Formats: sequence, structure tokens, C-alpha cells
Amino acid sequence: MRPSLLLASGLTELAAGALTGWVYTFARTQPERAKAVGIESTARIRQWHLDLAMLGTATVACATAVPDAPRPVSAALGVGAWTNAMLFLPLAFNPDIDRAAPYKAAAAASFVATSVGFTGMAATAWARRRAHG
Repeated sequence: MRPSLLLASGLTELAAGALTGWVYTFARTQPERAKAVGIESTARIRQWHLDLAMLGTATVACATAVPDAPRPVSAALGVGAWTNAMLFLPLAFNPDIDRAAPYKAAAAASFVATSVGFTGMAATAWARRRAHG
């Protein structure tokens, strides 16, 4: 059976979460070198790493539990899961970027996407449950 695009995306995000553990370890164990490459906040690197792992896992769970979900729901979840996690990375280099209007707009759009995606997955599961008695 061919894995869905959402499942492949979730597995890729989970793998990225695992790989970013190296970046977090670097920032934790070599803070001077991390600062030299521009990392200002190790905590934001940790958030980035953990969000990739958590949202990748949640995406895999949804793609597996609700196969063939409606395309808009799957697309929203896929985009939202990646963007939610990736929005922590700029904060590692510029902790005040979250005050900028473009960042706020991107964060709002990302939150809308994950809200539509996860809620749509739940609604689809409930609808299928009702349809099959």
C-alpha cells in the first residue's frame, strides 16, 4: 500500500525532530560556538527540536488513524505541523522576532492551519464512525 503524502510528511518531520537533537546538543554543550554561529537562545532550539518530534508523531498518528482524510484537512495539518515547529527556529537566532508583524501573521496562519487540520481529522473520524454504525 502506498503511504499517503501526509504520512510521509509526518515521518519526515519526525526524522527532522530526531536529527535536530544534534543541533540542540551542540547548542547545550558548546554555547560559545553556538553563539558564534548566531544561536542566541538554546531554549528555542530545544522547542524547535521537540515540536518537530511531537508534531511529526501527531501527524503520523492522524494519517494512520484517519486514512484518506479530506484533502483540505490533510493539507492544513501537513502545512500547520511543519510551520508550527519551524517558527521556533527564527526565535533561536532573534528572540524578539515574534514582535514583528510578519512573524505574528505567520504564527497566526500556522495556528489556523493546525486547528483546521487536527479538528478536521477528529470530525472526519466521528463522521466515519457514525456512517458505519
